[in-house]
Amino acid sequence: MTLLEDRDATVAPVTDRLRKLTGIDERGPGLLPLDAGEQYRFSFAMDACVGCHSCEVACAEQNATPVDKAWRRVGELEGGAFPTTRRLNLSMACNHCLEPTCLSGCPTQAYTKLQNGVVRHDAAECIGCQYCIWNCPYEVPVYDKAAKVVAKCDMCLPRLSQGESPACVLACPTSAITVEPVNVAEWRADHATADAPGLPPASITLSTTRIVTPAGLPDLVAATDYSVKPEDPHWPLVALTLLTQLSLGTVASTVVAEAAGGAGRGGLAGGAVGAALAGAVALAASLFHLGRPAVAFKALRNWRTSWLSREVALLSAFSGASLAYAAAWEWGGDVGLGPRLALGVGTVVAGAAGVYASGRLYLVPARPVWNSRRTLVQFFAAALATGPLLAALCLDRAEMAPSLTTGLMAAAAMGGAVQVGAVRHLLRTVRGRTDRQHRGTATLLTGRFRTLLAARVTAVFVTVALLAWTLTVPLAGPSAGGRLATALGVAALGELAGRYLFYVTVVPFRVAGSFFSGR
Repeated sequence: MTLLEDRDATVAPVTDRLRKLTGIDERGPGLLPLDAGEQYRFSFAMDACVGCHSCEVACAEQNATPVDKAWRRVGELEGGAFPTTRRLNLSMACNHCLEPTCLSGCPTQAYTKLQNGVVRHDAAECIGCQYCIWNCPYEVPVYDKAAKVVAKCDMCLPRLSQGESPACVLACPTSAITVEPVNVAEWRADHATADAPGLPPASITLSTTRIVTPAGLPDLVAATDYSVKPEDPHWPLVALTLLTQLSLGTVASTVVAEAAGGAGRGGLAGGAVGAALAGAVALAASLFHLGRPAVAFKALRNWRTSWLSREVALLSAFSGASLAYAAAWEWGGDVGLGPRLALGVGTVVAGAAGVYASGRLYLVPARPVWNSRRTLVQFFAAALATGPLLAALCLDRAEMAPSLTTGLMAAAAMGGAVQVGAVRHLLRTVRGRTDRQHRGTATLLTGRFRTLLAARVTAVFVTVALLAWTLTVPLAGPSAGGRLATALGVAALGELAGRYLFYVTVVPFRVAGSFFSGR
């Protein structure tokens, strides 16, 4: 037997197995014409992948992606017990889902699902808000800091249009990655083969990627599951959410004071102006979160399905109404109580709707710890814990009825108590779950950020103590004003700590990453 014949005899069984796993022959994958009701999808044979990362390199070269970004990623999975351990790889790109949450959540309608099933992203329409990254449980879109927009796999659409296979398919030496047609109706009815170790539940978006897994797999753990890292704090969003909630609480307290007749005109005007300024600063701060703030107006396009579009519209309306309400107090001397009060009530309604939309924006299945009614409770409790204190500080305490002062301080104390309850609920929830997302949040809260979490809760008790002390001195005295301002400062710092923890301790769903890359 010659050396060449010996090699063929050795390799043939392996190639036969790969053909059986992938369903292709030696000539390579063929892109069949799509029939009615079909679309293209990726297929990945886990047992055929050798982890060479050729698909990543080919994708990067084809699409000229930045060095630190990858549209296709190869992760590592391991499991079992000696001597029957297993180590497998998982190569994933965009799954071109039947119900892509990147598309439904995008405020600018930058995503389109084509007739052939490809989910395409139009960079020209992107404002760089990165909300699609939060919405996608696979974290497929990646943010390009240089271009200031997100980008993602489009299954090498230019190649597909010419009947050619995507670059990753051609580069794979074992043909572990293929492209094939899928019947959409049948896949909706049964998409069980889209689920695999190291992947989020396919039911979230109806991922179309078919995963071929070997039989008899033990419980597998992704290499990245061993490391839990804090997420980006998103400081512009911290400012946006906290200041809009402060503004809502302030204008609501001012309207209540006006309706009760327990405060002077000058103080009410100060409360209205304070609320308007907080709202205006909040909207200005949000622009720093965008990659392309000059085209931020595009965020209003997708109000039908995107909570981000609704948030922008409602908070903009709230800011405008707050300015109008403040102007009615400052320069509308002839405006009667009825019209001005109606304007104030309308402002509160717009603000409450805006804060609700802001909270709903975070209720995404891709981030389970956020995806709870607790998020909405925390957002409205922040308004209650801070707004009444700013209003009380702006109002003329010499003209305020004692009952009004007591009511405002009691409302702030109640908001703080609700926040403490939310923290307790969060800790009880994350400690009681075994999934990586909740377990990771518990690790961060009780480990790296335990001191900040304790400070956040302590701030509530300090605030309540200061408010109780304030009520024991004459309301018109300078010491009362100082204590009230200190209470507001402590409450605000507590909310700042809580919102920072909200962003950095969330652990999202994502595709299994490699040991060295981290993701």
